Amino acid sequence: MNVVVVGAGIVGLSAARFIAEKGIEVDVYDSKRFVDEGAAKASGILSANGLGSLKLDYSASIVNSLKGARLHAAGSTISVKSSKVEAHVVDRGLLAKAAERSAREAGASIHLRERLDRPRILQMASERNAVLVGADGAVSNVASAFGFPGIDDYVLTYKAEADVTGPIDRGSVDIFFSNRIAKGLFGWAVPYSGSRVEIGIGVSSAQKITGKRAFEMLVSSGVLGNMHIKKVHDGYASMIPLKRRAITVKGNVALVGDAAGQVKATTGGGIVFGVGCAKILADAVAEAAHNGGSLSSYERAWRKAYGADLRMHRMIHGYYTRAGDRYLGATFSLMRGLGFERFFSRHGDMDSPMRMVKSLLTFGLVG
Repeated sequence: MNVVVVGAGIVGLSAARFIAEKGIEVDVYDSKRFVDEGAAKASGILSANGLGSLKLDYSASIVNSLKGARLHAAGSTISVKSSKVEAHVVDRGLLAKAAERSAREAGASIHLRERLDRPRILQMASERNAVLVGADGAVSNVASAFGFPGIDDYVLTYKAEADVTGPIDRGSVDIFFSNRIAKGLFGWAVPYSGSRVEIGIGVSSAQKITGKRAFEMLVSSGVLGNMHIKKVHDGYASMIPLKRRAITVKGNVALVGDAAGQVKATTGGGIVFGVGCAKILADAVAEAAHNGGSLSSYERAWRKAYGADLRMHRMIHGYYTRAGDRYLGATFSLMRGLGFERFFSRHGDMDSPMRMVKSLLTFGLVG
């Protein structure tokens, strides 16, 4: 069996590594010159547990470590602070290079500067004993070529690094909810150091506004508080899917990562779930190679493993994107009064809201 992975992002490279580790020949194709090309477009906050689950040497990619977060809405704030590091700010480019090294060491062949157009994608999938994996992002050529169901909910993001002065807590990220300027996601300020911060925003693609324009509104709105921006460096725009595709397997073709919509709707983060699904895909590919079966087990297995959490992320996203700013602010005040700051500090989980729900059921008993 020969496996072709389209897309040399972190998820695609991880899928190639997991498949190669099973002794299966795998080739990765991407039009990029280098695997870290374009990596700066996406923000790089990953939970400490999630980053560890990637099984990569990520130490060189860590820019900063976070123990807390402040969530702001209409003048109300929920502050969450842990006694231990809960998340890391990473250089996505260096993390992509680590994923490339691991894939090559496992035996995967990586072909950069080689774009696969639709005819070649179809031709590769038609070859005997071939498996084609689409790991080519939100606007997936593989998904389009094989008629997979579409994704109709995206956010447009824009982020830039800024030199700032003012009270900067290097150990906490600030999240700004406002459906007036950030409907569909939120704004954020992620500290890199005591004087440099990544400022970004995500807005629903249905808002008919560019991410850059929303970014300008965020910076001029005053919601960033006492943070004074001295200089904004080059910014980057990207698009993130917020829904799972209804189908991610067709015959010998499978989708993974953003191409499959395996993304947390609450934050737009897709690396941790995407890589977890890539592991499941590798198991399905190995089963098909050894037993002559199909890839259908991948569809069932990844939805069983991550479907509940992805649905919960979607529900939470639906709540805060439908609520007005004043209602969100009042909700935050109520939650603070009920002790939710203490709960989130002890039981918060960036990746698994279902785990938090289970903890919440006993919060009043053991808190």
